[in-house]
Amino acid sequence: MEQTHDSPTALELYKGHPVQEAAQIILGSLLFSASMNWIILPHDMYSGGFLGIAQLLRMLLHFFPAIQQIGDLAGILYFLLNIPLLLISWFRFGHFFFAKTALCIVCYSAFLALIPIPAEGLFDETIAACVIGGMVCGVGAGMTLTAGCSGGGEEILGLLCVQKKPDFSVGRIAMILNVFVYGIGLLLFEQDVVVYSIIFGCTTYLTLDRMHLQNVMVTMLIITKSEAMEQLVFRYAGRGVTKWTGVGAYSNEPSDLLLTVVSKKEALHLRKILREEDPNSFIIMDEDVSVAGNFQKRL
Repeated sequence: MEQTHDSPTALELYKGHPVQEAAQIILGSLLFSASMNWIILPHDMYSGGFLGIAQLLRMLLHFFPAIQQIGDLAGILYFLLNIPLLLISWFRFGHFFFAKTALCIVCYSAFLALIPIPAEGLFDETIAACVIGGMVCGVGAGMTLTAGCSGGGEEILGLLCVQKKPDFSVGRIAMILNVFVYGIGLLLFEQDVVVYSIIFGCTTYLTLDRMHLQNVMVTMLIITKSEAMEQLVFRYAGRGVTKWTGVGAYSNEPSDLLLTVVSKKEALHLRKILREEDPNSFIIMDEDVSVAGNFQKRL
């Protein structure tokens, strides 16, 4: 299946409205931070990725009481760790991605620093806190990725790797980084704390991968009698199409069969457009397919 270049219309379609995306970034950051501070941290668990590194550094700063008077430093340290990656995103992903990512990181840092950590979490059972807290954190982080940005840290690293190796995902890269973070945790914490933190981290990144709609590949088979329907795929998704002619076994009428592979985010927009153009079209969608060849993963 031949890959086409992004068309201006397709790029405009998936950028979304700036106000809507900003609201999605703020809400996603708030969900992640509230879940972390109200569900995870009261059980003495810690996160993976760059936030986990920030939390480990915060522990080392306990030896400096004067610094601790500033307040919870995890959010501040997380912001400082992300400065180099923000510079990379400016040159690698463009200014629009940089602006949204900067907003996301600022929201993460502010919410993590401002939301109070209670003595007791929302759930008494630690395993329930791991699973539910991980799912909420994954939904929050996934919302920011779906808005076309990242929360920094391992997410930027993941997006860089996805562009080089399409078989990778942000969640997989994060879990690889967590091997290092949780390995250090084994030296600093009790084993049960590390085990629960690993369960939390895996739940978070598995949920994130499902929420990251640009990472889920979808096969679309479009059966239509309208002419030039493939032009809509070119125009609104910027993807290649394989086309052939079939005949209905019952009606004995000719139809066009169009086969394309798009991301789930593109598929949701494209299905609506195709149905508006031809309400009688028959569309088959198969999610989470494996794609090899000339296929571009987009942010």
